[in-house]
Amino acid sequence: MDDVIVIGGGFAGVTAARETTLGGASTLLIEARDRLGGRTWTDRWNDTDIERGGGWVHWHQPHVWAEITRAGLGVELGEDAQISSWFAGEERRTGPITERDAIAERGWNQFVDGVEGALPLPHDPLFAREKLARFDGQTIAERLGELDLDEEEGDVLSAELESLAHGRLDDAGAVAVLRWHALSGGSLALTQQTGGRVTFLHGTQSLVQAIATKAPFETRLSTPVAAVTQEDERVEVHTRAGETIPARVAIVAVPLNALGGIEFDPPLSETKRAAIELGQASRGVKIFIHARGEPVFTNGIKPGHPFGYLDTEIVYPDGTQLMIGFGYDAEICDASDLAAVQRQLDEIIPGYEAIAATAHDWLADEFSRGTWAIHRPGWYTTYHAEMQRPEGSVIVAGSDFANGWAGFMDGAIESGLRAGATALGL
Repeated sequence: MDDVIVIGGGFAGVTAARETTLGGASTLLIEARDRLGGRTWTDRWNDTDIERGGGWVHWHQPHVWAEITRAGLGVELGEDAQISSWFAGEERRTGPITERDAIAERGWNQFVDGVEGALPLPHDPLFAREKLARFDGQTIAERLGELDLDEEEGDVLSAELESLAHGRLDDAGAVAVLRWHALSGGSLALTQQTGGRVTFLHGTQSLVQAIATKAPFETRLSTPVAAVTQEDERVEVHTRAGETIPARVAIVAVPLNALGGIEFDPPLSETKRAAIELGQASRGVKIFIHARGEPVFTNGIKPGHPFGYLDTEIVYPDGTQLMIGFGYDAEICDASDLAAVQRQLDEIIPGYEAIAATAHDWLADEFSRGTWAIHRPGWYTTYHAEMQRPEGSVIVAGSDFANGWAGFMDGAIESGLRAGATALGL
């Protein structure tokens, strides 16, 4: 019997497995997919390595940057847009990215007003719980409704926030914006940089493998879990294939929206069950478009659009380019329908021909049921601390439950470190 079973092979799971193994505990990691990485996924498409999930890191993210340093991995900085565009109502406007950012910043600074009091220690979100509570009760849309913005400022800010939330603004919690702002260093420019400028030279998979190979734990892929039971100071993990695997402790490193697919006996606490039922709000799409047109780096935003944040990632030697778009609802963006993608491309950045497109449907993926963590109103003041509390010999972990960079690789690593230490102490 192993000391620890880790369920889930994303960044949180592999980090937790490394930590428990290095701490002297025999550890088995089991992953439902046929690969490690979870919601990060370095794939090959159009003769290019693409990140179907995840991709960006930054030195303001302490846990991931320490792992990059430990592994000796290289990073690179993305190109600035040469042409940017935005909308005021139905009017498309173009200009330097600095002009658009200045418009966004006027609204952004109003949105985050009060963050210094609500999140004075960004890696301890409940430090000023009473001051955070007002923002934690709001959706992004409700917070937007309090601001004094003209049409252009409102549309530019809404487009920025839809890409950040990767979901509907009337569903996503306002704290997601404040948290990202505070963790980034307190400016829109830094918030944009932490979330979309610095990438791995050899993909997120390079860091996943670097962490996973630092300790000799056993790994089983393609092993979905059906249930976790506890009895007589041990746990049993029951796979869908009918196998029962005993251990002393189980770390369940599974996204919040996928936790409902595992049965727990005895049941998790009432508050944990309510948190799982609430789920988190991201439901967006990350679409890759191989396009032909003017061979320049371009960036366009439009609120309410199926991929309302669209950016050139690569200009190929033949003049075509790879664009990456982020939309707020995967159900209204079908990458397999190239004619629809072309119409949508014409609506946001006209003049380009969509040659091919691809996207992974993270919303339909049963092992994620959404993209990066964007919590709904009430999460932090009601559920956050409880989800981190061990349930007997079961520990819930993952990026969704991080104190700091929830929804990022950094948050996953943070949570994996905490879960590993907790498991060794039980």
